[in-house]
Amino acid sequence: MLFELPGFEYKSVTDVQEAVSYLARYGEKAKVIAGATDLLSLMKDRIEGPALKTPEVLVNIKKIPGLNAISYKEGNGLRIGATATLKQLATSDIIREKFPVIAEAALHVGTTQLRNMGTLGGNLCQRPRCSYFRHPHFICFKKGGDRCYAISGEHRFYHAIMMHGKCVAAHPSDLAPALIALRGNAVIAGPRGERRAPLDTFFTGANSLGETALEPDELLTGVVVPDQPGSGQVFLKERIRHAADFALASVALSVRMPARVCEKARIVLGSVAPAPYVAAAVEDMITGRKLDRRLIATAAEASVTEARPLRMNGYKMDLAKVLVERALTRVVKDLEGR
Repeated sequence: MLFELPGFEYKSVTDVQEAVSYLARYGEKAKVIAGATDLLSLMKDRIEGPALKTPEVLVNIKKIPGLNAISYKEGNGLRIGATATLKQLATSDIIREKFPVIAEAALHVGTTQLRNMGTLGGNLCQRPRCSYFRHPHFICFKKGGDRCYAISGEHRFYHAIMMHGKCVAAHPSDLAPALIALRGNAVIAGPRGERRAPLDTFFTGANSLGETALEPDELLTGVVVPDQPGSGQVFLKERIRHAADFALASVALSVRMPARVCEKARIVLGSVAPAPYVAAAVEDMITGRKLDRRLIATAAEASVTEARPLRMNGYKMDLAKVLVERALTRVVKDLEGR
């Protein structure tokens, strides 16, 4: 590893349209930075290939006024700016009160130092943790190569057990499952104006060279989340090192359950597929029914029916099932205690 940044041109912008104009001008040569906890490490380690070039221009969006804001209006929901730090999300009173699954997920990311620097946008748009992708000597599919080395190589920890494709790396974000569980939408700025995309379609999965639906001349400016009246929310994560590590498996859910009957549910698994996995079959199974111990156990089993683990990561099926069972059990207890 080289651990030395290559040369680059630095653009510090003060409004979104200025950032968009640079991205449109430089195209694939430019990348957005804010906390830069992932991008700079990729640049230092020369992680590149035919379809992944080291950026020549870095567009710093952290000085854009208001882009780190967290705002809430009853009936309209929550809006989080892309440069809001993970610490802001973990400590925001309004998020902890009305959208606690976001605060829980943010608190599980990295170390205190990383949460102070890392941002919402960076966490959602980060690259895979696969050791082959992260090594400069392997030109894997995500870099424009013709193969995924992890399929026959090392894939115990940060790789998928379902929804495989040309790449089997698991999606690493903790915030993504939480925000999808709340039916959040990405707010995207580009030369054609602002657009919104449901976060469950924002992540492009195994056969894409990137991880998101962003075009080279677009940037994520924030996320909007609708109100969640009366919902119980939980985020759980299992990892190797509990002090600070990426997930082996995680689950985020939001359940509305008057009189213990599930009226509405969203259950999302993280780090088990190339994109956050919405467990729609489980949601259908529990909606309209009373959540008792037997149904919860059945739902947990159903959460991994699409799993096709690789040679060394079958244990993730059990991890995912246990996390779903614990999360549903906890949300029932929490809602009954209100």
